[in-house]
Amino acid sequence: MKDLLVFVFAVASLIADAALIHADTYTYVEEDGNKVSIEAQSIGSGQGFQALERRDGQLQIVPSSAIVDRQQGEGPEPYNREQMAELLAKRFGEDLVRTQQQGNFVVALVLSAPIKKTAESRAKAFIQKANRFMNRVDDTFLRYAKSRKFPLHDPRFPMVLLIFESEEKFNEYTAEATGGSGLSAANVAGFYSPITNWLAVRMSSCDSFAVPLHEAIHQQMYNRVFNRLAPIPKWFDEGIATGFEGEGERISISPAKVNPRYAAQAQALSGRVNWKSVVENDGAFTADVLAGNAYTIAWCMHWHLANKHREAYEAYVQELSQRETLEKLDSTERIEKFDGAFSLSVPKLQAQFPNALKFAIRKQKIHFNKSSTDGRSSTNQSLGQAKLKVVSLSSVGNRLTANGTLKNMSPLRSMTFYVTVETAEGNYTDWLIPDLQPGRTLELKRQVLSKRFLPALRMRSGSYQVFIRSTPTESRESKNWQSGKIPGPYLSR
Repeated sequence: MKDLLVFVFAVASLIADAALIHADTYTYVEEDGNKVSIEAQSIGSGQGFQALERRDGQLQIVPSSAIVDRQQGEGPEPYNREQMAELLAKRFGEDLVRTQQQGNFVVALVLSAPIKKTAESRAKAFIQKANRFMNRVDDTFLRYAKSRKFPLHDPRFPMVLLIFESEEKFNEYTAEATGGSGLSAANVAGFYSPITNWLAVRMSSCDSFAVPLHEAIHQQMYNRVFNRLAPIPKWFDEGIATGFEGEGERISISPAKVNPRYAAQAQALSGRVNWKSVVENDGAFTADVLAGNAYTIAWCMHWHLANKHREAYEAYVQELSQRETLEKLDSTERIEKFDGAFSLSVPKLQAQFPNALKFAIRKQKIHFNKSSTDGRSSTNQSLGQAKLKVVSLSSVGNRLTANGTLKNMSPLRSMTFYVTVETAEGNYTDWLIPDLQPGRTLELKRQVLSKRFLPALRMRSGSYQVFIRSTPTESRESKNWQSGKIPGPYLSR
């Protein structure tokens, strides 16, 4: 209960103060004793709270005991796309927001700083590309959902995609929107919030749209199938989203097929983790260290049930869609509902999976790419994409060297980049690229990891990490870097 209270008041600042019409008026007392009146409709209650849905689609979670008055009305009239776009401009700053409306979506680009007039056409083209992608997700999801007889309904509100140009602004928004719960902001490339009903991603994740695709499926499920803040198990929530992952923008796969990436991870993970743990509770999905394995298990369970226990799966989705907002299930109830829905225990399901997967891999004629052993790596971070080769060479005394390319992923502005390759043993090398034009690629010449630092984070012996930091070329920070005040090794922090 304490954690929920912390989350409630942490996200309260995100709820806009736009006036509502034709709604019940709720008056409640805040922690500091102030009375607040809002117009909304209650969409559920439980655990001592009321979920009040505002006209903009955002939820205000209020302790039931704090509500002192309710004046009945007709219920809020949902925002249309134009009103939602105006709200976003007000929330993030009119000079920093560019929006476009198409189909069920409002896509908003949140800039780190004003852009030149010459960049406006590039910003418009970028947003159009994102909007086309979101509408493609809409079509792809609906085809799958109808094939599995999901209980579909039209979205009540425009579905919002926020794209943050600035890594820092995205991290700040993530911390606010999640109340600090879940994965740490630095480990999140994008997320869908059931409180705001908005999907938020980093611009650096919009090259392939792999992250927006995953999160867009969550947005689809909670706008077309499930009740927000209902007790939907994370294994199902993440399982169906991972089922659509693949080639990002192309959306060439669905949960009806084997996903080569997760199939390879499942085979490597085989027998090491008990699936029952992710059915009983969702803890592994919110732990930075455990989340990778949990997402793999989620894909395994969802793919197997959707394709090998199809009728029970379809009935289970129907049951999930009836779960109420703020309803709570304990671990025993979660297991009981699972066992009852599928008429088999989680251990039996886990035992069935390996053979079923092997047969499907052969039938789908999947050939796995062999793991790279030549030191090649690819890193997308801070609007930069670094493709490097890190190897030891006898010509330099068997010391590690690094070389490769760096691409400016920003479609809008020239960037100054600072790239480092850092080892667990405290060796590093770095490159400062003062002015890389939008979309351009530059060669990073071979350098020996000869500089020394004291790592503040322990890594596996013999391993290394690549870090990319960037700032607009015209910024003060860029001038500081170019004058010699470079950030230095990331892991020395």
